[in-house]
Amino acid sequence: MLPRGTTLSSLLVAALAALAAGTPAWAQQRGPRADESTKPQVAWELGPETRRVIRQGVEWLAEEQLKRSGRWPCRRPEWQLSVTSLAGLALVAHGVSPDRGPHSDTLRRCVEWLLDNQKQEGPFKGLICDRPNPMEAKERPMHGHGFALLLLGQVYGTSHDPALRERLHVAIVAGVRLTERTISPRGGWYYYPRSQGDEGSVTITQLQALRSARNAGIAVSSSVVERALEYVRKSQQPDGGVQYMLNRGNASAALTAAGVVCLQSAGEYGSDAIERGYAYLRRNIVIEFPERQKWFFYTHLYAAQAMFQRGGAAWKGYFPRIRQELLSLKQGRHWESPYGSVYGTAISLLILQLPNRFLPIYQR
Repeated sequence: MLPRGTTLSSLLVAALAALAAGTPAWAQQRGPRADESTKPQVAWELGPETRRVIRQGVEWLAEEQLKRSGRWPCRRPEWQLSVTSLAGLALVAHGVSPDRGPHSDTLRRCVEWLLDNQKQEGPFKGLICDRPNPMEAKERPMHGHGFALLLLGQVYGTSHDPALRERLHVAIVAGVRLTERTISPRGGWYYYPRSQGDEGSVTITQLQALRSARNAGIAVSSSVVERALEYVRKSQQPDGGVQYMLNRGNASAALTAAGVVCLQSAGEYGSDAIERGYAYLRRNIVIEFPERQKWFFYTHLYAAQAMFQRGGAAWKGYFPRIRQELLSLKQGRHWESPYGSVYGTAISLLILQLPNRFLPIYQR
């Protein structure tokens, strides 16, 4: 429930003011070192077996990286940048930084590969994309740009290397400007770096990327964020579900969870939109893989964030179930998925490591 005297519009105004000013909701947070002394007390969430599985998964990811480039292999080249970014996020969620500790070299190679693949000039300046023609029909690079910008913003707060921080700052600024200028008139983003068209999943990645950039201290247009949040709200149906596209397509648990996460990240808690979203998730989230739920890994990447931010009974009811399901799905030291083993492993690790609270983007 909202506090007495508080309206949804006043909440939005306050959240956007915080965004523009860089106040704590979106302020920079440095990632802690990955040692036991800094870990919160999460005994019920992460017991010895789960921690062992996480360590094995992280080690497997590090071994699978293509060392000469810093990227990870992917079944389809157009997914490579997204998959590499998600793998990098899984390392940061383990407490890895590009400067120190186990697997720091792995993360640094990943970050430098992303930086090297940002367009430096022309109409796509700022786009993080490893493909030569971003507008080619099969490429759809904006998902990858969003995930990469999300990772760079999170890494910026963990690095103490002045040269790397300067490169990250320049890249994040350029990436944010690309995202800002490609927002559609309706307030969303589409698969390609242009301002025509929009759909929900790409819009979610850009919103999270902008929040990550704001965490890194980069100026972000409050009007762009406001338009995008309104796009998410307008995509919500009376039953609480969020559609694939504004006024088009069916609602899904995946996009509903992602929408809830983005609204909460802007400081909106307990609103009617949030409550209807959680009600929809309670009715439609399916834990079992894979027969009863399409896009299992993608769905739970966002459902886990939504339940983690909700906390309380919602998190305590959800996390043990998804944890057990993921542990049962592990194949050796990794997870398989229709999009490849790196994709499945990275998302599984991101979910399991939420209790570590190492990624500022996932915090309430």
